[in-house]
Amino acid sequence: MYKIKYIPTGHIFILPDTEAKKLKDTSPNEYQILEKNGKKYKDKMNKQKADENKSILSKVLDG
Repeated sequence: MYKIKYIPTGHIFILPDTEAKKLKDTSPNEYQILEKNGKKYKDKMNKQKADENKSILSKVLDG
């Protein structure tokens, strides 16, 4: 069993191995694995690049 956290809302779920892996594979930036089979697990999260079009810096420099 995996304890997995849905990052946008902060909800924590306990799911079977296959379901947790499927969720993590489909959207890796939205889910974080907290425990694997009752043992704490350090899940490495990929940092997202900031979208340069939404950045205030791009608006200031273009202005």
